[in-house]
Amino acid sequence: MIFNASQLLREHPGSTREYDLDPEPPVHRGHVVLMRTPEGVLVSGEIDVVLEAECARCLTPFGYPVRLRLEETFFQQVDVETGLRIDTGAREGDFLIGLDHTIDIREAVRQYSVMAAAMQPLCRPDCPGLCPECGQDLSVEDCGCDRSRIDPRWSVLAVLKQRLDG
Repeated sequence: MIFNASQLLREHPGSTREYDLDPEPPVHRGHVVLMRTPEGVLVSGEIDVVLEAECARCLTPFGYPVRLRLEETFFQQVDVETGLRIDTGAREGDFLIGLDHTIDIREAVRQYSVMAAAMQPLCRPDCPGLCPECGQDLSVEDCGCDRSRIDPRWSVLAVLKQRLDG
């Protein structure tokens, strides 16, 4: 996920290069296009990743696929011809082309993965979770605990539900 952009940086804005990504965690596969811009290089593409998570109900670790749509400008820091530093308007937090004219998209993929991660990932949609009484993983075995008891603070809502149900 590191690309040498020295030749692309010598070309006029609008010039492109295309690359297929080799699998490496968390990337399963992907395709990116690098386009020369006046400020540097626009990297865009679709990347399939497998995100590692812990089920929000049963706490089992699992991986799930996500497709990322990447689009980021990497700002040039050094003129390819002269080797002198240049100011292209990059701000703190922007992605930069390395001083050796390489573009490393690993951090961008990591940030996009964090943004795409599920807030409460489930190992499967019907995961029963853990027993609130004894902690048994209910997808493995039912524990037999009485889980019908309702917290008294919710009793007013239970009465309302009964009225609404008929």
